[in-house]
Amino acid sequence: MELVVAPIAELRTRLTHRFEETVATIVDRGTGAANQPHSFTCGLTGGATALIFLGALREAAVDWSRITLYWGDERAVPPDHLDSNFGLAERLLLSPLGARAPYAVRMPADEPYLSPAARDYAERLPPALDLLILGAGDDGHVCSLFPGHPALTVTDERVTVVEDAPKPPPRRMTLTLPYVLASHHTWVVAVGPRKAPVLRQALSRTAASTPLDLVAAQSVAVTIFTDQHFEGFD
Repeated sequence: MELVVAPIAELRTRLTHRFEETVATIVDRGTGAANQPHSFTCGLTGGATALIFLGALREAAVDWSRITLYWGDERAVPPDHLDSNFGLAERLLLSPLGARAPYAVRMPADEPYLSPAARDYAERLPPALDLLILGAGDDGHVCSLFPGHPALTVTDERVTVVEDAPKPPPRRMTLTLPYVLASHHTWVVAVGPRKAPVLRQALSRTAASTPLDLVAAQSVAVTIFTDQHFEGFD
């Protein structure tokens, strides 16, 4: 596990440069996800931290035509709704990039029947994402995988449906934990003092009570970007 600690403005710069390096390494070595039309696959999530990393990605000097974007979770709202994770990315990343925008595979959580839509989306995913960028909730949730929720126990699917999320809106679609953990690189972006307790616990690896704990302990390669300092971990 790698910990990157810096003020928010510097975190944006570091995210931009790290994204450039990661894309270049995978594309140049030809190690992108197999059988995909583009050479680098990246999963995005929403929430407050997306305001940080989406702007950072927008500034990256990369060949966006070699990148395909997917989503880690989505709320059951239309893509132009203010609560839509895709809508946020559209406003902060895709539209500003204009003709350079990457191919985006939107998670169709606005479909009336979420279960078949989740199965369809799972079929469009690569075997594993090259990079998954996550936020983390104050309770340690990632994507729409909440502590103690039955969705955490789904092991035989890549995508599952949440009908009763503990925070609004209750209906959502999310990647499952095994698929999250299979990502070749996982970045967790968590800023602000309210995230400090769950980050400290995840970094200590003394518990496995939250999805963030599991990501920190079991991901193939995880990097945590934060503005919070933790004695003994910096």
